[in-house]
Amino acid sequence: MINDAIKQLQFISDTILELFEQVDNELLNKRPVGNKMSVWEVCQHLSQIPGADLHIQKGYSEQQMTNYYQTNMSLNIQEVKLIFITGIQDLISNFENLTEDELEERFTTYWGSDYSRAEWFIQIVNHLVHHRMQLYQYFLLLNQEVHIVLFR
Repeated sequence: MINDAIKQLQFISDTILELFEQVDNELLNKRPVGNKMSVWEVCQHLSQIPGADLHIQKGYSEQQMTNYYQTNMSLNIQEVKLIFITGIQDLISNFENLTEDELEERFTTYWGSDYSRAEWFIQIVNHLVHHRMQLYQYFLLLNQEVHIVLFR
């Protein structure tokens, strides 16, 4: 089952990279929804999700996660893509090598929530899909043409 889930993760990550390709400098500081993240902040957050969520599953503390976020800040969209790609590759490498027993092992996040590794993988995919849709919606709200297939 994990191989099927990884195929879906790869498709989702490919579509996120396609969205990153459509971001131009004029859009970066736009905030289509007043009290929500800007386009740049969504891109930055999306780039950090794979690595951050992998570290959370490995038991990183709140302080270690704060350090991760601070040291994985991008200066431009090219760096966003690089951090994202590296995180996805690490995430896939980690999960494709887990046995069924390891996928069922439970862990507790630094904020106290309990998950199996398989359940956490689903959370990671949901997290990515949520912010992918946010970025897609931002393009629509900013009257940008978006040519992308989000589901196949």
